[in-house]
Amino acid sequence: MKRLLLFLSADHLHAQLMSRGKIVVQHDFPDSPEGQKSFAEFLGTTKHPAYLLVDLIEEDFRQETIPHLFGSNRSALLERKFDQFYRGTPFHQATLLQRQKTGRRDDDMLFSALTNPSLIKHWLDILLAQQTPLAGIYSVPQISAPLVKDNPSEYLLLISWERFSGLRQTYFSKHRLQISRLTPVNTDLAFQEAVVKELARTYQYLKSLSLLPPGQTLDVRLLGHNQDLLELQMQLPKSADMYYDFANLADTARQLKIDYRFTDSDASQIFLHQLAAHPPQTHYANAAHTRYFTLWQLRRVLNLASVTLLFGMLLWGVANLWQSGNDAAKAASLKEQAQRTLSETQKITQDFPNTYAPAADMKTGVSVMRKLGQYGYVPGEILRPLSATLDRHPQIELDTLAWQMSVAEPVAPNTLADVPAQVITLNGRLLDFANDYRAALNYLERFQQDLSAQGYQVTALAKPLDVSPSGSISDQRTADNRALNFSLKLSRRPSS
Repeated sequence: MKRLLLFLSADHLHAQLMSRGKIVVQHDFPDSPEGQKSFAEFLGTTKHPAYLLVDLIEEDFRQETIPHLFGSNRSALLERKFDQFYRGTPFHQATLLQRQKTGRRDDDMLFSALTNPSLIKHWLDILLAQQTPLAGIYSVPQISAPLVKDNPSEYLLLISWERFSGLRQTYFSKHRLQISRLTPVNTDLAFQEAVVKELARTYQYLKSLSLLPPGQTLDVRLLGHNQDLLELQMQLPKSADMYYDFANLADTARQLKIDYRFTDSDASQIFLHQLAAHPPQTHYANAAHTRYFTLWQLRRVLNLASVTLLFGMLLWGVANLWQSGNDAAKAASLKEQAQRTLSETQKITQDFPNTYAPAADMKTGVSVMRKLGQYGYVPGEILRPLSATLDRHPQIELDTLAWQMSVAEPVAPNTLADVPAQVITLNGRLLDFANDYRAALNYLERFQQDLSAQGYQVTALAKPLDVSPSGSISDQRTADNRALNFSLKLSRRPSS
C-alpha cells in the first residue's frame, strides 16, 4: 500500500510518497504562499493516506498522576486536564506511562501538546481542503522509542539531528518518554559543535528537574553519520557523569530494515520510515482532522467486501455450472443403465419356465415343509439340557453318549406322536461313593429326576446295583477302581 509521509518543521514541509518501503516521489515546500500553493497542487495528484510527522520547538510535555478510571469518567478527567494545561490548542494527547503498584494504583500519565497550532493549521487546512485521508499527526519524540529499546540503560538521552528542524534531544526514564527538547541549528554551527554545546545544557536541565537521580550516570546515544560520529568521539569531553553510545545511521537503518543511503547525519528518514512501518496508536489529530481517513478506511472495507462477495458469487456460479454438468451426465448415465436393466429383466422373465401350480398342491407342499422342519433337530437343542444337568451333578462322569431318532419310543403326554423321538444312550460312572451303594443309588435317582424335569423320558438300562425282584445283587467294582457304572436311555419329542 502506498503512503504519503509528511515531515513538518517550523518553516518547511517535506513530502514523500512511499511504496513497499521505498521512496517513489519526494518534494520540499517552503512555508510561504507559493510553497503552500505548490503543496495543494501536489495533493491533487495523490489521494493516498497521509501521515504528518512534526518536529517543532513548541511541543510541551507534562507528567501527572491521575486516578485509575474507566469510560466517560476517564474521558471527562482527561478533558479537564487538557483544558487546564493546553487550553489554546486542539493538538494534545495523553499517554499512559504505567499504573502504580501500591496504594490506590493510580495511573502515571504523560500529557503533551503542540502549543503553537498556527504552525500546523494552514498546512492542515490544505490537507482538509484537498480531502486527503490524514491518518494522524505525530511528533518525532513519539516514534523515538524503538531506537532505544535495545539499550539496557534506565536513564537515556537520545540525540538526533534533522536538517530542517535542528538538534533533537529526547530523554527516556526506564524506557518511557519523559521530555524532549529541540534546538535550531543555523548554518554557521556544525552538527558536532551543536552536540557538544547543547549536551552540557541538557544534562544540567535534567539535574535541575530531578529527572536524573543524584550520582546516576546519564547514558547518551548519539545518532549520526559515521564520519560525524568519529569527530564527536574526539570532541566530546570525557566525563564520569555521562556515557556515550555512538549509533551509526547506516547500522540503525539495517536493524530497522530501512532501505536508504545516508550521506550526512540527517535522521529524518529514520523517523519517517519508522512512522510508515509502525505508526503509534495515539497522536495529536482529532476526529475532525481524520474524518477523510475514516471514510477512506470505510470505502476500502466496502470495496474489499464487494470484491470478496463478487469472487464468492463467481465461485458459486462456477460450482453450480460444474455441478449441473455433472448432474446431467449422471442422469443420462442412470437413464441408460435403467433402460438396460429393464431390457435384461424382460428377457430373463420371458425365459422363465412355466411354474404354475394349483393352490391345493402348494398348501400340501407348505405342510410337508413344516413337518420336515420339525424333524430337523439341532444337536445343541437336545444336548444343552443334558449338559446343564451333568454340570449340576459333578460325581457323575460320562463315558459314552449315542444319539439317534426312533419312532418306536413310547409317546409321552402332550407330545407329537407323528414326530420321531430323539433318543440318547448315556453310559457313565458314579465317583467317590466307596461301598455306600445306598448313597450312590440315591444320587443316581436324583440325576434321573433332574433329567425328567428337563423334558426327557428316562429309562435305566443298567445300575450299579440291581435291587429289582428279578435282578441279582453283585459288586461291580474292580480292585483298583472306585467307580460305579450305569447306563440310561433318554428320549424326547417336541411338545404338541
